[in-house]
Amino acid sequence: MTNRAALLDQVIEELYARHTADAPAASAARKEYEGRRGKVHQDDELWEAWSAAFVEWFVVERVAPDHGVPPAALSYRELRAAGDEERAAVASALLTSQRSLFEVRALGKGRVELLDLLGGAEFAVDENRALVGVEPGDVAELRLVGIGDEVRFGRTFIYHPKAARGAIIERARALLAKGGSRRDVIDQVAQLRVQVTRYRHMPAARVYELGSRIVG
Repeated sequence: MTNRAALLDQVIEELYARHTADAPAASAARKEYEGRRGKVHQDDELWEAWSAAFVEWFVVERVAPDHGVPPAALSYRELRAAGDEERAAVASALLTSQRSLFEVRALGKGRVELLDLLGGAEFAVDENRALVGVEPGDVAELRLVGIGDEVRFGRTFIYHPKAARGAIIERARALLAKGGSRRDVIDQVAQLRVQVTRYRHMPAARVYELGSRIVG
């Protein structure tokens, strides 16, 4: 039986390396990404997580102007045409993956239980790696990939202050009630995470409150 976790990692590495090699497209996408979510510099604590999340969004979600589909969809078509059904299935799983804001509910051996704070669904993620520093109650922007009968993490891991959970939910409800999308919520909350690194004199949870300046 194929090791699905290893295959997912392998296909992710191949697709992300291939499509980010298009420097002009990646640069244009980065400007779009930062315009919605805020700019993070190389010396910021968020840089590594921010960059990994950007690459994943660029390959999996962003619609390429000259193709009308995300880059991963182009790879999916090529893999199908080449008869590589196994890798094509992984590419398809990435294209149908779910990015949202989640609360960590429980951690167990090889398993992480999550609650989708925007949709209300509960998920059990197969994860054998140790998530250092992660504990129940943590809130994070994550990507979940359904592959076969398993749910796996993508490469997006952007953590928000645990104390901001209530403010995040309140802000999400307000934005959705005004006709905003889930992506609008995720990106606006991401902007607030960037602000936390800029305004260290303020309690982190205060930055997320509706009474503070709404960005975006």
